[in-house]
Amino acid sequence: MSTKISAEEFYDQIAASYDDTLTSSKVNAQYVNEAVKIFHRYNHHQGNVLDIGCGTGNLSELLQGDFEYTGIDISSKMLDFAYQRGYKTIHKPIETALEQIDTKSFDFVFCLGSLLCVEDAATAIEHMGRIASKTILISLDETTEEFIKKSAVPVYDRSKIIIKDATEDYFILGWTSPTTGIPIRTRMIYIEQDR
Repeated sequence: MSTKISAEEFYDQIAASYDDTLTSSKVNAQYVNEAVKIFHRYNHHQGNVLDIGCGTGNLSELLQGDFEYTGIDISSKMLDFAYQRGYKTIHKPIETALEQIDTKSFDFVFCLGSLLCVEDAATAIEHMGRIASKTILISLDETTEEFIKKSAVPVYDRSKIIIKDATEDYFILGWTSPTTGIPIRTRMIYIEQDR
């Protein structure tokens, strides 16, 4: 049985090569591009964005418009790259950070590819609903037993969480794990908040 390492340690180790990994044809990270397509379909052009599990802040390279970014990540090395892209950064576990953020303090909340590492993802999603004033865009990965077993970090299948009042909610082939080679289906969820 493989020994798991912490998500912080894992993402610190891969931070310098993360953008190349995300854009490689081997990984084929379609969930990021799909999220951007969904977001632009609703004609959002300005506001403040909370990017949960922001990694290197590559979302800011993809969204077109006038946005201010704040990123949460457990990896300080990932946040160093996000900071260089203009992000305000919060170096904390997602669960801890979200409960400390004020209600309706961000227009847009993104959480892409991160909830598979969060033990209580349902509570994290509830916090996102409290924090976002306009929209929430989430991806939930359908992790197989094989992937959970082979993953270097503890991960969970969050694809079956019940999401109420989603404007869009569908599956795509989201990405292929660069460490295990296992393709992962990803559930894309877009929620418009009541104003």
